[in-house]
Amino acid sequence: MIDLTCPITHISPLLPHSGKMVMLEKIIDFGDDFLIAETAPTESCLLVKHGKLPTYMAAEIMAQGIAAWAGCKCVKAGQPISLGYWIGSRKLKFHAPLVTLGHRLQIRIQLSIEDAAGFGVFDCSLTDLDTGQILIEGALNVYRPQISTDEKHTKN
Repeated sequence: MIDLTCPITHISPLLPHSGKMVMLEKIIDFGDDFLIAETAPTESCLLVKHGKLPTYMAAEIMAQGIAAWAGCKCVKAGQPISLGYWIGSRKLKFHAPLVTLGHRLQIRIQLSIEDAAGFGVFDCSLTDLDTGQILIEGALNVYRPQISTDEKHTKN
């Protein structure tokens, strides 16, 4: 059983990712419609190329915030962790060209809408906690295929 007491520092069981693809370090808080997490990217981060992490690549860290939120929901509902897809974005604003390696980043996701088919929209931001600067903000559109009741019974 995965412990959902915050802060959650063992993130990988909540994500359909593994190894270096897990980029969140800690979930500070989450609820039915939000999640707050933190991380501090270093040179070993999979998204870092030639010692730099462009903010457009760091948007994946926000998407992982949504995946972690979905993972928390799955655990609470007694369901397996499922795949989700970042299918688009709206009003995505990049306020800086690069993320400073080693700085603490805060990921905030807020559910705006989610339908029964698994399409959702989340208002997201990525903030550099060391400087207080918002690096990225905007809405991410995601799709998480829903497992039917029949499929749940055949997989267990």
